[in-house]
Amino acid sequence: MLVLLFNTIEDAISKLNIIKEQLLNLRERYGAIKEKLKINAEIEDKLTKLGFQPSHQVITVHAIPHTMNIHIAPHSTWLLSKLNVIDDNINYVINEIEKINKYLNGIKGRDASVMVLIDYANKKTRLVIMP
Repeated sequence: MLVLLFNTIEDAISKLNIIKEQLLNLRERYGAIKEKLKINAEIEDKLTKLGFQPSHQVITVHAIPHTMNIHIAPHSTWLLSKLNVIDDNINYVINEIEKINKYLNGIKGRDASVMVLIDYANKKTRLVIMP
């Protein structure tokens, strides 16, 4: 959940635009990573169809009294699904910020405080304007 508090509507509009730009840059970076992982995921999928079980690299450390496994490279398909979830959340927050900015730009009085609650997990957004 993302909770943002602003002193004025003008402050909210300007800072929400900054947050939106940073999220757009982050989404672009995740997009580049996702493209690279898609290639690996496709190869894993082809190997699976051929009967191979692609696995990630694990280093086993034998220590007394426990054996510890250190995972080096997880499955690309699993990583790709996690990145897709993150990408969906980023897209949701960007869309909600755009809606909030549009609404705030239409308000005449600019002295009110603003609270924004964006629950990207449950896809719910609340905008509270306090005079």
